[in-house]
Amino acid sequence: MHLPSHLLAMIGGLLMPLLLSELWSPWWLLLPLLLLALLPGRFSLPRHWLTLVLVFLLGIAWALYWHTQHLQQRLPLALDNQRVTIEARVDGLPEPTVQGWRFLLTDAYLVDSGEALPKLRANWFRGDPVAHGEWWRFEATLRRPRGMSNPGSFDYEAWLFAQQIGGLASIRGGERLADAQPGLFDGWRSDLRQRLLGVFAANQQNPRVLALITGDRSVLTRDDWQVLQATGTSHLMVISGLHVGTLAASVFAVFTLLCRWGRLPWPWPRLWLAAPVALIVAALYSALAGFAVPTQRAVLMVTLVLLSQLLYRRPGIWTLWLGAFCAVLLINPAAPLRAGFWLSFMAVAILLYSLSGRLNLRSWWARLGLPQWVIFIGLWPWLVLWGMPGSLSAPLVNLFAIPWVGLLVVPLALIGALVELVSGYGQLLWLAAWSLNTLFDVLHWVAGWQGPRLMAFSGWFTWLLALAGVLMLLSPLRRLLWPAGVACLWVLFFPNQPRPAEGEFWLTVLDVGQGSSVVVQTREHALLYDAGARFITGFDLGEAVVHPALLAMGVRRLDVMLLSHADNDHAGGAPAVARLLPVTHVLAGQHEDLPEVLDAKACQAGDDWTWDGVRFEVVYSAPAPAPPNERSCVLRIVAANGSAALLPGDLGIRGEYQMLDRPLQASVLLAPHHGSRSSSSYALIRAVAPDWVVFNTGFHNRYGHPHPLVVERYQEFDVEPVYTARSGAVRFELGRESVAQRHWVWREQARRFWHEP
Repeated sequence: MHLPSHLLAMIGGLLMPLLLSELWSPWWLLLPLLLLALLPGRFSLPRHWLTLVLVFLLGIAWALYWHTQHLQQRLPLALDNQRVTIEARVDGLPEPTVQGWRFLLTDAYLVDSGEALPKLRANWFRGDPVAHGEWWRFEATLRRPRGMSNPGSFDYEAWLFAQQIGGLASIRGGERLADAQPGLFDGWRSDLRQRLLGVFAANQQNPRVLALITGDRSVLTRDDWQVLQATGTSHLMVISGLHVGTLAASVFAVFTLLCRWGRLPWPWPRLWLAAPVALIVAALYSALAGFAVPTQRAVLMVTLVLLSQLLYRRPGIWTLWLGAFCAVLLINPAAPLRAGFWLSFMAVAILLYSLSGRLNLRSWWARLGLPQWVIFIGLWPWLVLWGMPGSLSAPLVNLFAIPWVGLLVVPLALIGALVELVSGYGQLLWLAAWSLNTLFDVLHWVAGWQGPRLMAFSGWFTWLLALAGVLMLLSPLRRLLWPAGVACLWVLFFPNQPRPAEGEFWLTVLDVGQGSSVVVQTREHALLYDAGARFITGFDLGEAVVHPALLAMGVRRLDVMLLSHADNDHAGGAPAVARLLPVTHVLAGQHEDLPEVLDAKACQAGDDWTWDGVRFEVVYSAPAPAPPNERSCVLRIVAANGSAALLPGDLGIRGEYQMLDRPLQASVLLAPHHGSRSSSSYALIRAVAPDWVVFNTGFHNRYGHPHPLVVERYQEFDVEPVYTARSGAVRFELGRESVAQRHWVWREQARRFWHEP
């Protein structure tokens, strides 16, 4: 049996269901299996091909079964958005937020009926501290796992599914029923975390190094992560495969040398001691990280390598890589839905492809520096695929940061933690924390010179072309192929995005929850109307949703950012957008209440301009004494053929009546004030005469938007409603025909089986 080909067949089968919008029943595979059973007697197919097909189908069957079982463990529809009393056990390491806690709940059930609940991700605003293993009774609002749906943005629903989280819980109040009853590993992690936090507090040291001891990322601030992204060193601050592999190799080498020097009385072959000890240490360190995917890969690779040594086998390195890849997929077929899975495995694959006896490393600096350049080039397509920023300084920074962390910080931290637990001596821990904080000082300095570069995924053809370019640049024939490789990779930096024709425009209403953000594109220009909210937790929709969506739509600069008014759900994300993209002009209602960094100018009724045959008109903007919502800047965009869109912000009925004397007719209307009862008057609907009305609201929002009476009012005029809470982002194309055409609905276009309908 040719093992690599069978591993590839199994991997292909395990990955294939992730392309489906709806899951098949595994029973459908009985038909091809039956055909396989009949084929040998009818056709002279090689047995090798038959076994490959069988392995492929078995991979599909297992993945379909696994996905089906986990989809069935989601929160029942009857409990969606319901306030209930539950009892549950706190699992994992609770994460402190700005004003509360975020944690996982397992073994949960409804107090009233005893109905079992799936694994829940809970948020408790201004809640009491919780600890792993504690039993609590909570008053909570439960929700099914649903996220915003936009081009280019993070797939929250995929992340939850890969974590096997079946629901969300907003905690309203709680009562501790029993103290911690920790399990073996999580309890160990929790106790160690609490003890070491006390040590760092006593020594007035930043506890960042905890991320490398217990895998606790909550000790890293938002500023820390921005610095790590800007310098391409995020991988160093999680317990990754690099750290696990380095530790295992170090332990193996130490025990081998101790046996060779006679320091350990071991009468059997040295390998029989060094290999199991190295594997145990690697497994324990991975347990500290909660067995995250990169550490799973590392432990599996270490296991396979050491087993091959113990059994005196010499399998090919690619066979070991494929074996680890396949094993992780068998354990969790949803693991590929997380970026860490691909970045971890692809980094190893790139090094194997480019350095395994192919590149001639003649000097010590080449041996040290070349792997950094290989990873830098090789991972660019994968970073683009996952919407992650890349850093131009990454190769040089990693040249000193990797050995600094791997050979200095991690050993000091682990030995220091062990010494502190045994003897209470914390100086080694202090030294580890000091060395890591010193590295962060250097990274802050480097990050000040240049920020991360975020590039958008612009289609599979472009991406595959870039991947081919990487393979050319890293191949043994790179001296011949480098011009073609550079040309293929260049498409990542300057993708050829489709654009509207002259006199036409595209209007894309983004899904930013209970807020507003609309992108208007003409042939050569782009305008952003509102930028979503920024929350007290630090989560910024301008950075997380609006900016990635703009890049995915080919927008590299904004000619105008127009903010309807200063409310947070409309303007909170604007500073982040202005920081991440060049913005030529900022106009706003309530411009005086916006941050100075925006340098916003007043939006005034009567302002107008023309881009590429498309006319932009500010039809209304009330002066300062008016209430905030009534100061909304109302924008009308008119294509060359007269079809138009109207964006009224949070304007209420009072402002609607005041602008009735202006031309308002539009094919697409953004519902005023998210469809609240205090807006969308009969007079406005008659004056606009829209074909479509878009309600930009949050799913199950607390305001009840859109109000049923408002929806009914639009229905009386035969206006087609679109709800971003259900559809995700939606794009209209205006100017090609007399009526606006809905081009796509993102939740439908990007749908996969794990997405909520």
